[in-house]
Amino acid sequence: MRIEDMITTGTLRSYGDQSPVKKMLHAPTMKLYVVKEEPLHNKEIRKNLKDWISFWQNKFANSNLHVQVYATFWNTPEGYVSIVMEYMNGGSLQNLLESMGFLPERSIKQLVPPILQGLQKIHQQGAQCHGALGPSQILFLRDGTVKLGQGLQYRVQVQGNQLFNSYILGKPKDVQSLYDPTILETPSLWSKASSEKVHFPAQEDFILERANDIWKLGWLVLNCAIGTLEFHPKAQQIYEGSRIIIEEIAKYTDHLKDTCCLLHSESKVISLVEQNQKIVSEPTKITILELLPSDKFSPEFIQFLCSTLKIDPRQRQYTEQLLQHPWLVSGRDPKGIGSHFILIGPNVQLKELLNISNAWNAFLPEEFQGQGAQKLERLCDALYLVLQNSERPTVNKMQLQENSPIIKELSYDMGLNAKAVSDRIMSIFQSLI
Repeated sequence: MRIEDMITTGTLRSYGDQSPVKKMLHAPTMKLYVVKEEPLHNKEIRKNLKDWISFWQNKFANSNLHVQVYATFWNTPEGYVSIVMEYMNGGSLQNLLESMGFLPERSIKQLVPPILQGLQKIHQQGAQCHGALGPSQILFLRDGTVKLGQGLQYRVQVQGNQLFNSYILGKPKDVQSLYDPTILETPSLWSKASSEKVHFPAQEDFILERANDIWKLGWLVLNCAIGTLEFHPKAQQIYEGSRIIIEEIAKYTDHLKDTCCLLHSESKVISLVEQNQKIVSEPTKITILELLPSDKFSPEFIQFLCSTLKIDPRQRQYTEQLLQHPWLVSGRDPKGIGSHFILIGPNVQLKELLNISNAWNAFLPEEFQGQGAQKLERLCDALYLVLQNSERPTVNKMQLQENSPIIKELSYDMGLNAKAVSDRIMSIFQSLI
């Protein structure tokens, strides 16, 4: 694969580090990929990214739980790496949440097992953690398949924290998201505490970074259920409390006694932040639990959230335990009696929500196809130029038929009839024979 043989067909929205993410067509094979251009600010970041990408390629090749990485192109003079990845045509959980607002319990239950399984594989393969488990890193195929992204942002951040934060600050606000407070414009809502290393007392085999993955999973599931905490009267304190729990919990071990989770010890999290920042405390008018009413969410779902959002990281369950949680294991209730408990809320499948979320890209009426037709012509011009100077195409005629996956995908993106797209692209290949 050569980067020169790739044709940009669109730009995808990037979150957090705002690195360019392009949807690109590999002309000789007519396959779609995503190419992310990640800046390399120093040698340390370069090495860290290289090690992580190599780990991902070696351990998760052909995995149905992880987004595939096919190739990398290290552009040393320009100071960035182009990473060629699997194209996930269903978008991200970030897109879905911004489109739908929140998800019903049944859809969340479909979403969680593959995330947990993907996370489990990472933990089992020797990596300390994923590190960037947020909605932008949960990706879909249109059939509802769920895969984990690489979390490259975390790899840049942990090795070049100061550079990373200075790069983030001042970026346009459209890369922010309250669904994922780790990528807000400012890393902390208040002044950040000093970063001296504090030992965290833990039992054998405990890895804090993995426990933090579980917290981020819980936060992600919570956001799926209620949307953002934007309208919570103490949202800033909760976001800051979450940051402290992830980054500085070792300094607050004395505060962990008699705490449960973010849901059941919310007042203690808020109190911790307000005491640190000398904020006058006022009674909370609404709690997170009140945003999870019993007519919409089952008790088992609340228990699952509680298991992941424990304030003391040593109390959070491992991926293996969570995969056996009664909420996820059908035919079991919390008491282990064996009866089925009832999921609450609308019976909507994840695939249906993805179809609704992506419906704006559907086939357009003929009078609105002008822009799509222009896009097709630009693509065909680029195909002709690239194929003249590239390796011999490996595409057969069947791959260019109107019912083939690539033609359907391109017609979907352009809002054009698949036969029109097929005929035009086939004419380009025939002209080069």
